[in-house]
Amino acid sequence: MAVTEEPRAQAKRPPAPAKLIDPKRYTSPEFARLEFERLWSRTWQLACLDADVPNPGDFYEYVVGDWSIVIVRALDGTLKAYHNVCGHRGRRIKTGCGNTNQLQCPYHLWTWDLDGRLADVPERQTYCEFADEDAALQPVLVDQWQHWVFVNMDPGAGPLMDFLGELPEMLAPYRFDRQYKWSSRSTRVRGNWKAMADAFNEAYHARAIHPESITFINYTDYEVRLLGDHSMMIIPFGMPDTESVPTVPDYQEMMEAMAWSFAAFGEDTALVDFLKMCHLEPGQQLRDLMVPLMRGGMAQSNIDVTELDDSQLVDDWHFHFFPNVIINNFSFGYWLFRFLPDVEDPNYSTVDMWYFHRVPDTLETLPPSEPHGVIPEGETCGAVMDQDLGNVPVQQAGMRSPAAPGARLSSLEVRIAHMHDVIDRYLTGD
Repeated sequence: MAVTEEPRAQAKRPPAPAKLIDPKRYTSPEFARLEFERLWSRTWQLACLDADVPNPGDFYEYVVGDWSIVIVRALDGTLKAYHNVCGHRGRRIKTGCGNTNQLQCPYHLWTWDLDGRLADVPERQTYCEFADEDAALQPVLVDQWQHWVFVNMDPGAGPLMDFLGELPEMLAPYRFDRQYKWSSRSTRVRGNWKAMADAFNEAYHARAIHPESITFINYTDYEVRLLGDHSMMIIPFGMPDTESVPTVPDYQEMMEAMAWSFAAFGEDTALVDFLKMCHLEPGQQLRDLMVPLMRGGMAQSNIDVTELDDSQLVDDWHFHFFPNVIINNFSFGYWLFRFLPDVEDPNYSTVDMWYFHRVPDTLETLPPSEPHGVIPEGETCGAVMDQDLGNVPVQQAGMRSPAAPGARLSSLEVRIAHMHDVIDRYLTGD
């Protein structure tokens, strides 16, 4: 007899997918090449923040696969993006980030202005005649939503806002324009970029991989919505996981687990310290204490959260921006994870970890972003992240086995199937 979910939980999610996901999608070099050719070359993707290129002449290099895109703040303040390839002999012109008044190739000093026009060719008389336009930098579509800067290598791509669909409206109450990146780091992981995204696209794993959180996060019954190419889920905070915590958890143990979990991301634990001085009445949930405390605390900090309902205030409204960005979204800020494919080996990827905080409404200028740091492969990225980053390489090894079955997914994991369906649409050209 088939196992079915109880109706209340099922009604909050699309049905479980029937088809299995082939593990070769995660391990095959041929499949990875197809993704580079038909997915990464055609989709909008988060490249950087406007804070990375705030002033005229600022540039930022975004690399995905063999593509290198240089994003530039032009003299008139607009954003430009170009394929970072010299029109002479193909060298990358810029690496990393910085400020410049021109784009000059270090190899033979061919030079372009910030609008991509050819400005100088040393000893040009030694060349056959050619038009400046024929050697101009190749433009890349670039657009911005909030502080996020996106690029798309497909010159025929539709507008960014059409691609984002419902997401800007859904996230508007969180005021991303009032948030800054307080921590930025990256590390290399032995796992395909999709395996990384899969791990963050469901909370079904959490009671096994993050067991310390089950006293204050309910992983049993969470809502999932599919939003065009994207998706989201709502993870309830301030209540125990009903599947694995059958009795009321010890209050102080719950507080210690909550403090440990947030401290693992470098977050302030002042709310937990205050909650430790409280107690629950019979039949009361932790979230019943959290709602008024968080509203009052944010009002005292001059942060207006009146546009957020109680769920948006307390819970993790968790979004997937196709193809490769996940955010754990909270009223106080968000944690952004970007997964980039390895150009040589589909068994590896790079994960970027950007952490944001909401600032007081009275603060006119956002604080500057912290410098980006690279964490060597295998070294700690924080205790909770280490749990995920330690699990994915073992899964990746299992998927390389000839005996690996296709992934069988529940409705709790339907976002994974949805992401693969969208990938297939790009790969087939539909």
